[in-house]
Amino acid sequence: MNYFKLAGVIAALSVSSQIKAQDIQFVAADNSPETKLCVSAVNNDLDTMKGRLFRMGMGDAVRRNINRITCNDMSVAKFAHKYRAQDTFVYLNNRSAYGNKAKPSVTINDLAQTSSSDEPVIIYVSSAR
Repeated sequence: MNYFKLAGVIAALSVSSQIKAQDIQFVAADNSPETKLCVSAVNNDLDTMKGRLFRMGMGDAVRRNINRITCNDMSVAKFAHKYRAQDTFVYLNNRSAYGNKAKPSVTINDLAQTSSSDEPVIIYVSSAR
């Protein structure tokens, strides 16, 4: 019985070593503070994102900015969630209004699927108030 478990672990490790995560690069479409906030949020850079939020306003202004700014036509929390920026997502989602929160969902990904390109995907990030 233990041989079957060991064989399963070895098979899983060999398959997972072949899986390569696709690189994604986020490029700011402009030089505005809001766009820089979006880029730091999606890159999961919590300290930089918090600094940018606090430079835009203290106290209630932080929550207002989180709910007012959109990144690529999504709330900042939904944008961070879409690209799996977990640390910034948790911070933003806890401070977002109900309509701007990312709703949890279950997705099934094909782990055996491989990317045909080794080039990174470039996503241009823009913001709106």
